[in-house]
Amino acid sequence: MAKTIKIAVLPGDGIGPEVTCEAVKVLDATDLNLEFIEVNVGGKAFVEAGDSLPPEAKQACDEADAVLFGAVEHHYAPSGGPRKVMIVLRMEKDAYANIRPLKQYPGVFPPHSAPSWNNIDITIIRDNAEGFSLKHEGELGEDMGVDKRVITKLRAQQINMYAYEYAVEKNRKKITCVDKSTWLYADRLFRSAFERVSELFPGLEKEHLNIDLASMLQIQDPGRFDVIVTPDIYGDILSGIIIGQTGGLGMAPSACIGNRFGFFEPVHGTAVDIAGKGVANPIASILSAKLMLEWLNEVDEANLIEDAVCKVLEEGKIRTPDIGGRSSTIEVATQ
Repeated sequence: MAKTIKIAVLPGDGIGPEVTCEAVKVLDATDLNLEFIEVNVGGKAFVEAGDSLPPEAKQACDEADAVLFGAVEHHYAPSGGPRKVMIVLRMEKDAYANIRPLKQYPGVFPPHSAPSWNNIDITIIRDNAEGFSLKHEGELGEDMGVDKRVITKLRAQQINMYAYEYAVEKNRKKITCVDKSTWLYADRLFRSAFERVSELFPGLEKEHLNIDLASMLQIQDPGRFDVIVTPDIYGDILSGIIIGQTGGLGMAPSACIGNRFGFFEPVHGTAVDIAGKGVANPIASILSAKLMLEWLNEVDEANLIEDAVCKVLEEGKIRTPDIGGRSSTIEVATQ
């Protein structure tokens, strides 16, 4: 009998429950023996239980083989609520690597782009553990705001090693370090770690660029990059540019991975402006579930999910409004 794989499902707030529900349906349609443990986190959990991360949610994450996550919001709960959830998932669980594979899927083009932009296939690997991280909280005063940023040699080498190993495993040809080391001391340390680790991988083409130049080049030549490794904040900046070139936030999955723990979430957040309207694009969540199966070494089933997404998008009959259609969240996943 096939092993049971336990998945903790944390839908969260906003459109999180809507898109996560459809991702679970897709996972349930595979041939895998999956057990789903759904628990509330975020603002909804705070309203119901007075805690944005109730004990049962933390226990579910501890016991699960992987976590499928929606999004958390604080518009109806104290602002520290989402921070508590993410501190546990990212920091305490040490999911130090944030992987964002961003690519142009068949027939999906943002309004301002040309169909020739069909060669975008970039993976951003950003540091989840340091930089402007959750545990390096700053302070906001009446006349001054202060944010603390920390990069250590150990963590910089860890994320760069992960990025190089990822590039080799995925048969990628080039890896780019993006930072602002011409000005910032922490980034100089990060780049030094990149160069030190690069010596272990002589077969890979490598380069390093400042964030401003990298952003310009991504606009001018969208197919230029392959794998990008970066401290946390620059990964967010570049992700925004690339996501705008590949169809929007509804098409952007991500994985947060450590040595023994992984959680998987769409990049888009709660999108409270469209929550409850049934029009949210579930593809980012579905592709995040695909990344989860890859991490669990269920590669065949993961590939089937991506093939199905490509087929639906290529047909073009069923699409949510954000990518030029009129279909509902449920219709996309059902198709």
